[in-house]
Amino acid sequence: MTDFVQRTCTEIREGRKDDAKGEPSSRFLEDFRKTDAYVLLGPPGAGKTTVFKQEADCPKARRVTARDFITFDDRPEWHNTTLFIDGLDEKRAGSLDGRTPLDGIRGKLEQLDRPGFRLSCREADWFGANDRESLKAVSRNGQVTVLRLDPLTDENIHKILRDNLEVDDPEKFVREASQKGLESLLANPKSLEMLVVAVRGGEWPSTRIQTFDMACRTLLREHNQELQVAKPDAIAISGLLDAAGRLCAVQLLTGGAGYVLPGTERDHEYLGLEQISGGDQKVFRYVLGTKLFTAPPEGPANPVHRQVAEFLAGRHLASLIENGLPVRRILALMTGDDGGVVSELRGLSA
Repeated sequence: MTDFVQRTCTEIREGRKDDAKGEPSSRFLEDFRKTDAYVLLGPPGAGKTTVFKQEADCPKARRVTARDFITFDDRPEWHNTTLFIDGLDEKRAGSLDGRTPLDGIRGKLEQLDRPGFRLSCREADWFGANDRESLKAVSRNGQVTVLRLDPLTDENIHKILRDNLEVDDPEKFVREASQKGLESLLANPKSLEMLVVAVRGGEWPSTRIQTFDMACRTLLREHNQELQVAKPDAIAISGLLDAAGRLCAVQLLTGGAGYVLPGTERDHEYLGLEQISGGDQKVFRYVLGTKLFTAPPEGPANPVHRQVAEFLAGRHLASLIENGLPVRRILALMTGDDGGVVSELRGLSA
């Protein structure tokens, strides 16, 4: 999305969820700019990264992914600024102990002499009071505010549809989505975007799964069409979906930071494309260049959004099971010692 909308959030108070009046208090996120330290929680696709980019767009702030913040020793731009550390949940994915990534962040904040900070995380991957207490130890004033990002307002939805997603008649779009029982997808930025992509062909999906399936096919089809002249033997969409699903499944199950092409320098957190078996390397390389993945120049490729990665990976794993792969082999990769699905893979499991 190119333009930002003003988002609201609700504070999760210690020991209680409501304010003194007994009802949740919703405020604009910008109202917390003078807060020394806060955590921003939200469901997948809620827009946490987008609002962090918006809030960090000033001289005295810097956004950094949790993975980079933990990995790199130090960066000059991290000093004398407010740090927006994005994606604790993504760093926790694949970690045997979910406390380890947070401890890495705490250690780095201590080394930087406890700067002001903001941390984003999926609500399902936030360890509640334990995480809050841990972060208090590296907050300058010993306090940490925890916020929950609110769903999009009606005004937000219409603005995003009109200005960001170029929908000519936002009111009609919202009305049709509601009539088809898809109104729950409107309040989540990523689901809203995928719904718009899905209906470009004029056909409306009937479920959330069908929405993501149609949207992914549309993104692949658009990419294929761009290359039709130069490459008339473009790969079938079904084959591309399977290849994308395999890449996403391997990345999520191993906790990889992304994919790099053969011959490209990488560290142990990145997966080499040549490591992926069970498919055509040319197809894998092609898929990484489609609109389902983002790849900075000479950088690693990543799914366009974790929510999309979970859908594609789940679709691929379900197909393998239907074709005879024992369910227990999949569960063994997603469950912990207690037999339950680890929190970071609950989206994939679902």
